[in-house]
Amino acid sequence: MEAVLVDVGKGTQDVLIPLKEEKLENWIKAVLPSPTTKLAKVVKGWKGKELRVCGYTMGGGPLKKAIVEFIERGGRVVASREAAKTFRDDLETVKDLGIEIVDELKECDLFLRDLEFEVFRELRLLGGLKGDFEFVGVACQDHGFIKGQSDRITRFEYLKGLLKKSRKPWELYHTERTGFLSRFDSILKQIEEEGLKGFVMDSKLAAVAGVYSYAEEKGIKEFVCIDCGNGHTLVSTVKDGLICGFLEHHTGMLDLEKLKKIMVKLTEGSISFEEVFKDGGHGALFIERVNPEKVFLVGPNREKFKELGEYAFPLGDAMLFGCAGLLKVYFCIRSV
Repeated sequence: MEAVLVDVGKGTQDVLIPLKEEKLENWIKAVLPSPTTKLAKVVKGWKGKELRVCGYTMGGGPLKKAIVEFIERGGRVVASREAAKTFRDDLETVKDLGIEIVDELKECDLFLRDLEFEVFRELRLLGGLKGDFEFVGVACQDHGFIKGQSDRITRFEYLKGLLKKSRKPWELYHTERTGFLSRFDSILKQIEEEGLKGFVMDSKLAAVAGVYSYAEEKGIKEFVCIDCGNGHTLVSTVKDGLICGFLEHHTGMLDLEKLKKIMVKLTEGSISFEEVFKDGGHGALFIERVNPEKVFLVGPNREKFKELGEYAFPLGDAMLFGCAGLLKVYFCIRSV
């Protein structure tokens, strides 16, 4: 089963294409600008007074910022209902941004999607591969939406609920739509409409799965994984492949001392959900104590916290930790 694995982040999309009968070092790998970053550049350079937006629900981030700035410059934005959820799940909030919403647009200036299938096919061609791929594994981040509830609580309760089903990070993925994670559901829809099979999972959990694979290679059984993302930082404690606790905070609100303090409290079990949430983070969950042999750091902001541990290089690359987690999931699915 030919596969493409892609970790779609705020700044980059990291792509891994496994190759049969080739050493891992020879697999096709690419770190490219994320779809939201590329679309944001289009909006920033848009010369017209009106912008019609259609397509799928995708990750907002830079695109949302560019759209808001376009409106502030006097531009008019009309978006289809599905595309509008890119900017906020609550469409009344989207309207408050100045975006006009219609049921659908037959023609548009900006087509939204997280998955650039033609890019994946071009990478395969550049790698000398014939034929198409059949399977896509995707990692991204989705807060989820429950009307009237803080999206921080919604996201944390989602992660907490997953861990009740399994504490093995490579088992925490979706092949069917969830009904409340609009970005995940959109990605599964894109995969289906392309005639492919696949799954989607949270990028932070993919990172933990990827770092676990790295630790396993080195014989490390108990460790802390710190994924220092552009938007969020996740700290997860792991023992024998099982998640023993995690906390999630906003990277911009953390300094070295604060992260060190809450990391230690997580390993010891003295952290609370309220402590992290009241500080502006998403929360914390403790399951059992660990005595970490190592603290592994990954993510684009790992240098900010480098004194806390050492860098991990899943798949031999500092940027492919999410893809390493997706690969672990893919191998498990393929073996079933």
